[in-house]
Amino acid sequence: MMHMKIYVERPLWDSFQFFNTIRSFFKFDVEFEEYKFKDPHFLAYIRIRSPDKREFYDPFPIEIENERRGLIKGVIYDGVELLKHFCFNIDVSNPAVLITERLIATFGEDGRYHLRMIVMGPAAIISLKGVLYAPAKPLQYYLMHSFGFDDEIEVRVDKVLKMLLLQFYAYFKYNEIFCEKEECMLHNCHTTEEIKKVTGLCEKHRKMLKNVVNLSPLSSKKK
Repeated sequence: MMHMKIYVERPLWDSFQFFNTIRSFFKFDVEFEEYKFKDPHFLAYIRIRSPDKREFYDPFPIEIENERRGLIKGVIYDGVELLKHFCFNIDVSNPAVLITERLIATFGEDGRYHLRMIVMGPAAIISLKGVLYAPAKPLQYYLMHSFGFDDEIEVRVDKVLKMLLLQFYAYFKYNEIFCEKEECMLHNCHTTEEIKKVTGLCEKHRKMLKNVVNLSPLSSKKK
């Protein structure tokens, strides 16, 4: 029987607020487990050091020590390499997802790294900080920051988590990659404005996924 296993990286586990939100969204069993990366050298090795070069170097001892101590503010990791490493340590016969606070990015065809909310393959990694920082913001947000004001990032994290988890499930189960309909939860949103336009599932994906998710929570206004 299908089930999903969601790993929540330490120390996020203690403050994670979405256990019940996710369990009530899916109609199948969702199991949660705390997760810890055990190789600080590897984590330091896959740090992104240049926005336009995908190159890896032996890390400095201080970088390895900082990984051991969790001093990773501002660090961005190569999402593809992090996902490969994660997949080696888990069972990928059923959908498996790691939720982390680490920032992740992938190298694009334009020759630059881009922040991501999710990286998918045999399993998936979702970055909570990526949910906040990866989608492009309205012009007003950047104007406020250019003048030194802190404008709040308006992203409903619970809604985006549901979207990302469902996108990975559809990819894992049906090899379905995103949807072009703006209102659909499987739409590949690149901006906060696109996220706001998502209201549920399009007709095609409602038929595909009606036995997988409870649709009533999709319009919830909970933050």
